[in-house]
Amino acid sequence: MSTQQAGHGTELVEVVDLAGRPLALVSAWEAHRQSLPHRAVLVVFAPERDKVLLGRRAASAPAFPGRWDLTARGHVRPGEAVQDAARRLADRHMPGLAGAPRFQTALPPSPATDFEALSVFRCQAREIPEAAGSETLAVDREALSHLALEFRDLLAPEVLQAFEAGILFPGD
Repeated sequence: MSTQQAGHGTELVEVVDLAGRPLALVSAWEAHRQSLPHRAVLVVFAPERDKVLLGRRAASAPAFPGRWDLTARGHVRPGEAVQDAARRLADRHMPGLAGAPRFQTALPPSPATDFEALSVFRCQAREIPEAAGSETLAVDREALSHLALEFRDLLAPEVLQAFEAGILFPGD
């Protein structure tokens, strides 16, 4: 059995302390069930300087189904560096269409993010993907501000937290 999986393909994550140091390995499901802080990465794809890409989560997604989210979000694997996780997610979500992820900031775990300690990266998107069955939206600050004020329930908490923290657009 690999260090990434246990049992029936359950993803393992590192529970971390307030300084981000690993304390234990648990399933991602258990970390979310017990509200245990664990590491995750958000990669913000920017097709233009003043826009970011949002992707609609599947209706069957276990967390925040149907909401607009940053297009690349995932857990950091045990022993994996956050930069490597960002590159892995960028390559998976935008293969060959994006530049190298650049670290933006870190956001602490909170109830709004299911206790994920989020490392946020920005990545230049050379093209907007046209994957079959996926919904992708390029939004500017004004459009996202309107969504955040009037239609909060359409956005995943990570989008709201990142927008309100001022890290999605240059000059924030």
